[in-house]
Amino acid sequence: MKPFDNITCLTRLVYNEQRHESVWGTGARRLNGPFYRALRFVIRAIARVLFGLSVTGSERLPRAGAAVLVSNHASWLDPIILALALTRKPAFLAMEELWRMPGVRLVMRAWRLAIPVHRETVDTAALRRGLQALKNGALLIVFPEGGISPDGHLRPFHRGAALLAARAQVPIVPIAIVGTGEALPLGRVIPRPRPVSVRIGTPIPAPGPTRDDLLHASDQAASQIRELLERPPRER
Repeated sequence: MKPFDNITCLTRLVYNEQRHESVWGTGARRLNGPFYRALRFVIRAIARVLFGLSVTGSERLPRAGAAVLVSNHASWLDPIILALALTRKPAFLAMEELWRMPGVRLVMRAWRLAIPVHRETVDTAALRRGLQALKNGALLIVFPEGGISPDGHLRPFHRGAALLAARAQVPIVPIAIVGTGEALPLGRVIPRPRPVSVRIGTPIPAPGPTRDDLLHASDQAASQIRELLERPPRER
């Protein structure tokens, strides 16, 4: 079953979300403090050495408030690279398989705002935490393809990211990650030096609640990401 494609289930949990204790309160906001900024500085410096990491379009990100950031997914590196491209510490929904990888597992646990998603079922706990993160003003990263693309080509988007944006009434920001599939392809454990870039697109206003609204927003995001992936490196 597709975890982000069951609209009825997600709608019900949204209406009941206030019955559950918040996990994104003031303690989570403190995680964006000096220690995180210092750690991000060090890891980003390493990424620049290994991958020549570059970011374009940062001015299109909201300086404050919540947004759903949607991106292509070609490598296990993507959540880390995308987080390094942001000036604020994001929350993100990620495949629970990441927590099984020795090195990555340590990063996921230390991050604390990473939300593991079980893809075999509708993971209502993960979706509830994602909605709570948006409610508390976080940037929430979602990979709407539902997994890593084995050939690097953009796959059809699930509607869950658009639905989260609709329910929270926050914009969707399309983002293209280029080069991670070459730096750490499926089947490889140790990254290799390859150019990696992050290209941030134009925000899409919060969609309406209907299926057509969600499909249209998802298509808009996919179209922008596809265009960003195809642009020459020096263009935004």
